[in-house]
Amino acid sequence: MSNVTAIDSRKKSVDEIDNILKELMSLQGVTAAAIVDSDGLVTHIRRNFEINTDALGVSVQIVFGASTKAADHVNHRSADIVICENVDGYILLAPITSGFMLSIVTDDDALLGRVRFELKEAIPSLKKLFLNYA
Repeated sequence: MSNVTAIDSRKKSVDEIDNILKELMSLQGVTAAAIVDSDGLVTHIRRNFEINTDALGVSVQIVFGASTKAADHVNHRSADIVICENVDGYILLAPITSGFMLSIVTDDDALLGRVRFELKEAIPSLKKLFLNYA
């Protein structure tokens, strides 16, 4: 089987990914939703403020890597979601597949449980869409 994907198919996947990020952005307090690849590059993003995407991408990979190592040190299996609580809100990180990560940035008005629930609901759909990137 060929790894070549038709342009129309790739465009449809990009549109679906963008729609998922748009839905996540509609949640109370969510200010950014991004997909970051294994190199720390932001491949897809929706946001309502100016953000340094290079810094975000690298930070996502570093923080998730550190949390995975911490889980290993306490004999836990791999991390499913990492939640970073900050003075002004939260950053939630979740692996998708093949090194891709979903990152959600919120302000302090966010309903953390709702954001976490919707993040977990989005992951299976994103996994299907990212099968072509493996």
